Amino acid sequence: MEGTKRSLVELLSYLDKDSLISLARNVTQGLKQSRNAKEAIENIIKYSPDELSILRKKAVTRDILFNYLEANNIKVRLPITKNELIDGVADFWNLPRIGGGQNNEITEPSPSKVSVERTQQEGGSVHLMATKFANWFYSMLNDNECGAEHFFSDAKLRLNMFVNDSCDTTEVDNNPKEVTEALLKVRLQHNLHFNLNDTSEGIQGRMDPHGLVMVLACGTLHVGNTCIGVFEQVFALARDPFSENNWKIKNTRLNLRAKNNVLQFPKLCDNELTRDLLMLPSE
Repeated sequence: MEGTKRSLVELLSYLDKDSLISLARNVTQGLKQSRNAKEAIENIIKYSPDELSILRKKAVTRDILFNYLEANNIKVRLPITKNELIDGVADFWNLPRIGGGQNNEITEPSPSKVSVERTQQEGGSVHLMATKFANWFYSMLNDNECGAEHFFSDAKLRLNMFVNDSCDTTEVDNNPKEVTEALLKVRLQHNLHFNLNDTSEGIQGRMDPHGLVMVLACGTLHVGNTCIGVFEQVFALARDPFSENNWKIKNTRLNLRAKNNVLQFPKLCDNELTRDLLMLPSE
């Protein structure tokens, strides 16, 4: 860990003081102040869940990752994406990967870049694709970086917010911009942090009869350090023939449930939104 920490300090030193302080504020949700670049780096490392979550941050740009690898004499093949640069840094730091037997650390795949073929080449499955997608999506949502470009032009959203015995429903049809605005609005309005249950009980991938890849996910909702409820969400992913045949979100359904005294992570088998979909084939 100490070796990786030194490497993180080295990489983060490529950011200027303002960017570091802003990133530290984002990581600590504004609860911890950083007076200078050194404190900011310490807070970023201390309060980030893992190394890869730092590499995925918007402030850690493609240029920074490239320059870091170049400075350490790690050859890269151009052209190259940020995701591929993150892979290069992860390999250089010898970080554990999915199926590594230690942790389920993952890199940041965009749904527009993840393909079933690539996932299968990595020795995985639709479940592996779902795991990568879910970790990427909630990292992006928590950082307020959810963009309309990740959705089809006819994308649909159904968002249910359950508080006590009432349910407030938001529906959006055929408007990816309004879909992303609705998701960001509910997150910002209530200052929510989506904490994904990243085990197999909280993420699953399925194939529906029409060839869509279904991503099933659930987890806890937090405001600051307080758990205030749970969520469950289903995504339908499809290839976009007008975007280099990349994957995008066709539709999504999200349930937010206010709950006190949440004692354990929710499971996909515990709620009707995802329970029935578990009967679909995984290949």
